[in-house]
Amino acid sequence: MDNVFRYWQLMRLTSTGQPQPIEISTVKTWLEDTYPDTLLGSEGTDRKLQKTLLGVWQGQGEGSELAQMSLRCWISHQIRNSCVGLARRYGDRHGFAAADLFPLVLDDNGHAEPTYRPLSLEILTSFDSTKASLGTWCSLLTKSHPALTRLLLEKGIYLASDWAILNDTDLDRARRILGEYHLCSAFEIDQAVTLLERYQAVYQRDRIRQRQAGQTGRCPEPTPAQLQEMMPSLSPKAVKAQLKHLASQLRQYRIHARSGNPQIYQPQDDSELERLGGTQTGLAAEDDSSTFLHRYRQVLDQLLGQTIAAAIAANVSRFSRRTPPQDRPYVQGLYLRLCEGVSMTQIAPRIGLTSQVQVTRLLNLKRLRADVRHLLIPQLTAAVRQEAAELVSADRLRDLDATLEAVLSEQVDTLMADAAAEAQSPKPRKVKSRFADRLCAEIHAFMTGQTP
Repeated sequence: MDNVFRYWQLMRLTSTGQPQPIEISTVKTWLEDTYPDTLLGSEGTDRKLQKTLLGVWQGQGEGSELAQMSLRCWISHQIRNSCVGLARRYGDRHGFAAADLFPLVLDDNGHAEPTYRPLSLEILTSFDSTKASLGTWCSLLTKSHPALTRLLLEKGIYLASDWAILNDTDLDRARRILGEYHLCSAFEIDQAVTLLERYQAVYQRDRIRQRQAGQTGRCPEPTPAQLQEMMPSLSPKAVKAQLKHLASQLRQYRIHARSGNPQIYQPQDDSELERLGGTQTGLAAEDDSSTFLHRYRQVLDQLLGQTIAAAIAANVSRFSRRTPPQDRPYVQGLYLRLCEGVSMTQIAPRIGLTSQVQVTRLLNLKRLRADVRHLLIPQLTAAVRQEAAELVSADRLRDLDATLEAVLSEQVDTLMADAAAEAQSPKPRKVKSRFADRLCAEIHAFMTGQTP
């Protein structure tokens, strides 16, 4: 059997925080003497040996403690592999390594009667072979460990699938999230909640049937037939794109609510747009993808700057009519906060106000972002559709229309989430958000005669 050593080598952390296999000789000798044929087996041997060891441990007879320790050794390797897998998938983008995760979950010291309950023993004692394999159970409990979950949330990662998020979000709660957190219009909210209601009606009905048939596990991706039933007027591909966009919005809120750290904008992550620029949504071929993405980034920067300038101009006009006028304090306050990273408290005396609360109300960054979003999405959609028209046929462009606005809305929402995270930070960031960077490039036109 490959990797048979996992049944007698326990993964323990060294003083440097790295996992190191420690051989437990009593377990090795017992396994080699008691199950020599099983250890030399090949296909299906893992499951057979695990079933045998579970029976011995649960029987509380001779060899029970050795069987438990052998299973804990095997589980410790699975815990390590889960950490490595999470770091490989998310680490580079979100700024962490497997070594940051190991101390949170790899806590078995190998004592036969530990003074605390290590995760390996928690996995073992809660395992039910009728519901999952031991490997699947190891992965599930490792990834849902409270300490590991907290760290991932701090990094902007929430591991639930899109379909699970959509499945367990109450309609009224979704309405509040979209309105109060994402600042969507009443029309956008009504559309999204109607889609969610239809999704749950179809998906939850079929999940109940699957459970009754004995099918359990993670929420599967909806089938084309299910998607068509949810929204008969749209293609399954378009319905799926809209559902994933809504799930992304709900995921961002969960990360924010549970960690206070909204998912930040990653300018290098254009995977959804790259798919728009590739064959999956019909745009020519891979050769056109780089051209499409290059044009998209240029259009986004240009339109983001224009819509920020338009939103600031509208506010300047409104504030200039106040008594006394507040247009200059407003512009100066924006510059100090988003371009210089000055705290709200320090800004107050510099623009003639007395408290942080007054500065917050004057700048109203949340409303500014909402105004920019409202202006940006339709302009960006129209511009990108025009760019795409140069690369694809009319038939393919019609396919693109079904998903374009949803994908671009997700991109803009992520951009705004990064701007919100930056605005809430008490300290200036070394790298400005894309929103702040464009604002700082545009704001100088409003600062004539002012001393920031």
